[in-house]
Order: sequence, then structure tokens, then C-alpha cells
Amino acid sequence: MTRDELRAGLVRLGLVVAGTVAALVAAGVVMWALRGGSLTRAISLAFAVASSLLVLAGALAGLSTGPISMERDSGVRKRRIRTKAERRERELLALGLIAAGIACFVVSIMIG
Repeated sequence: MTRDELRAGLVRLGLVVAGTVAALVAAGVVMWALRGGSLTRAISLAFAVASSLLVLAGALAGLSTGPISMERDSGVRKRRIRTKAERRERELLALGLIAAGIACFVVSIMIG
């Protein structure tokens, strides 16, 4: 994996995390506007939900890092051996998502 590929992957991961957090914070603000209560509590809850979703996505990505990949070709399932680079990329994705989830959880605790 080259530096450019790593940089591009980090940018994509950042966009996924930012999009998830932004959507959930927006939903938290809308719920706050409709129900009332504390705005900081609504934002803290949104970060907590985002953290759980990111950790779950990281765990699911981590579970799929095995050496065999199942692919569909014209409706037929085929097994394929993943390369070492593909497995490493999947592991890094899982670790990145879990790290982002933990960071969102820390932010949730600091806000709430």
C-alpha cells in the first residue's frame, strides 16, 4: 500500500465518519426541537449512537478479513482467495472504524 492509497483511504474513512456523525447530530437537533429538553444531551446522545454504529461497522469489517472471499458471478457464488494486501486493507478499515467509534464515544462523554 502506497502513501497515496493510504491518504485516499483515510480521506474516505473521514468522510464516512463525518457523514455518520453529522447525520445523527442533525437528527438529535431535530428531536430536541420537537421534544424540548437539553440541546447538549441531544448532541451527546447522537454522538453515543454514532459511536455504537461505527464500532459495529468496524466489528463487521473485522469479521470479514478471512482469507476466502465469496463473490457472485452471474448468480453463481464463487470462492476466491484474498491477497495479503486485500486482507491488510480490510483490517485497517476495521481498525479505523473502531477508533473513530471510540473517539465519538469520548466526545459523547465530554459533552454529556
